Amino acid sequence: MTMVAALLTIAICVTAGWPLSKLLDRGAKLPLRISTSFLLGSAALGGVVLFLLSSAQLGWSSVTLTAGMLLVSAIADAFARKRAPFDRARITQPFAPQWKGFVATGIDLMTGVLAAGYALFATVGPTPEYDFISIWGVKAREFWIAGGIDWRFLENPFNEFAHVDYPILLPLIFDVQTAIRGSWDARWLGALYVAFGLAALLAVRAFIEEETDDSVLAAAATLALAGISFSPWVGLADGPLVASGTVGLLYVRRGVLASSSADILRGALFLGIAGSFKNEGVALIAAAAAGLLLTAPRFLARLWPAIAIVTPWFVLRRLHHLQTDLTAGPILDRVTGHLANLQPMLSALATYTRGKPFFWIGIGLALVLAFRAAITRERFLLVALLVQTCFFLAAYIVTPHDVTWHVRWSWERIVTQITLPLGFVAIALLLPLIEGRRGRSEG
Repeated sequence: MTMVAALLTIAICVTAGWPLSKLLDRGAKLPLRISTSFLLGSAALGGVVLFLLSSAQLGWSSVTLTAGMLLVSAIADAFARKRAPFDRARITQPFAPQWKGFVATGIDLMTGVLAAGYALFATVGPTPEYDFISIWGVKAREFWIAGGIDWRFLENPFNEFAHVDYPILLPLIFDVQTAIRGSWDARWLGALYVAFGLAALLAVRAFIEEETDDSVLAAAATLALAGISFSPWVGLADGPLVASGTVGLLYVRRGVLASSSADILRGALFLGIAGSFKNEGVALIAAAAAGLLLTAPRFLARLWPAIAIVTPWFVLRRLHHLQTDLTAGPILDRVTGHLANLQPMLSALATYTRGKPFFWIGIGLALVLAFRAAITRERFLLVALLVQTCFFLAAYIVTPHDVTWHVRWSWERIVTQITLPLGFVAIALLLPLIEGRRGRSEG
């Protein structure tokens, strides 16, 4: 029953988000449509339906959730039907030898095996992650017991350990699955992380296919990115943030390259969702704004949906006096002290930087081999990711905690928030070189 409820939750999220995805981007190919449908549907059911039910003091149940889903879907479908037919020019795919189709399918099967392995990992049992037990999971369970958002729990100073200042979209999505099942079950919440990982991977695959007509190269690139699409931190907000943030950045990138304000707006919507998962998602909105400022400043105002989505939480946070630890106490004294002695932070960054050496070597090679394209075609993404990294480092400068401790338990995890879009950049830079060399050898 628990597995069925988990799978049903994913299906309901996709169903709820399908008309929203159609309304957002009528020309999206099937992989991107499935990806955005899940991301939009889960955000709508958690962040809109459950939030409104809680505000109206209506109980959370499968019945009220289904009613909200049908209402959201009906409204989105009505607007989608009124829109003009999609007219973006389709690129005719050239004829490909049959063997390429077989090879691409074989590679995709390998990607599927990796996804299946991750599914086993994510659902083997309740996640042991401390941040799930003390932050994301405890808030979701308290909300479920209260039958709505428990503001008294968040306001209680004894519960500051739960980072009550963090956005609450993820706990609400946990409660979507809990409402469908009818009771709390921590183990099968891991199925949501499989869905978020697949959403990230499907979206990246769709954007890769815009870079190359070669199905084998697209499949190989997808396989190469599969390992960084699925978050090992089940129960935390990093996986959902990576999925929504990556989709947002890639939409904005497409908008910059194609001078499409519509794609900028689409990207801003997903960046807003990312900002509703975690504070780093809010920083990602600012990082995207910095990237636009240095590449296409005329589109900067098109990020307004992202700001509109995250602003209500900041208003609620202030109304309920939910303080963040980074702004507590004498901030200026901490900043001055850390800047005067950067050695502990730098030493910790060097000590606790682990994993994926071949990934980082590949990123470096791509930037060197295609340096000109990196600073022209991929400038937006690279600037945005660099600024986001600076935000990560700035958090260590203002932290009220021991900086070595803070770096040790967060650096490796938060860096994964930028690895998927960075991996996409590397592939986008290398694909023209690979195809060019292949073309010369065939000629």
